[in-house]
Amino acid sequence: MRADAERNRAAALAAAEAAYAEDGINVALNEIARRANIGNATLYRHFPTREALLAEVYSSHLERYCALAEEAAQAEDPVIALRDCIVATCALQAENRGLADLLASLQPVSPHVEQLRARHCRAVAALFERAVGSGKIRADAGPSDLAVLLIANAGLIHRTVEHAPRSSARLVALWLGGILCGAVPVPTPAAPSDPEIRRALHD
Repeated sequence: MRADAERNRAAALAAAEAAYAEDGINVALNEIARRANIGNATLYRHFPTREALLAEVYSSHLERYCALAEEAAQAEDPVIALRDCIVATCALQAENRGLADLLASLQPVSPHVEQLRARHCRAVAALFERAVGSGKIRADAGPSDLAVLLIANAGLIHRTVEHAPRSSARLVALWLGGILCGAVPVPTPAAPSDPEIRRALHD
């Protein structure tokens, strides 16, 4: 690849990473090209589809997402591991709106992303099975509950991250309190203030 082509590709990836993190995965490719200061044709030459660009930007993020679940599934104490894995996963969402969207979706992106999703699904299923088997959490808790939390957290992040940034961590803590039934402590941030919530609702 020529040096100028490499620079254009790197500019496109940097612009996409920033745009997705700020605004979610529905940012138009034309807007990413504008931010990268390259032409639309140049962007499409490197990334012919939106999915190709998403896969390039988020593969490493999703590798980390999988690693959290796989390490938790092998941990000595499955209940503490479940708590820490869910807190860390939802914190990843809170740091990046695009990742928040991807973790709450099964939208096809690439074969590699599908493999990562399958790995994560297996690890989370094993983690919940061990945690429930310990008798220390709700017997009906399972991976589908985590999926609902990730969907809710993604929406919450889009609405509150700027004006009430503690909202996500508090939601996660209250959710964990509901399934862990006091088995392990769950640090709970203070609720967002009324002015913060009002700003989020008006935005």
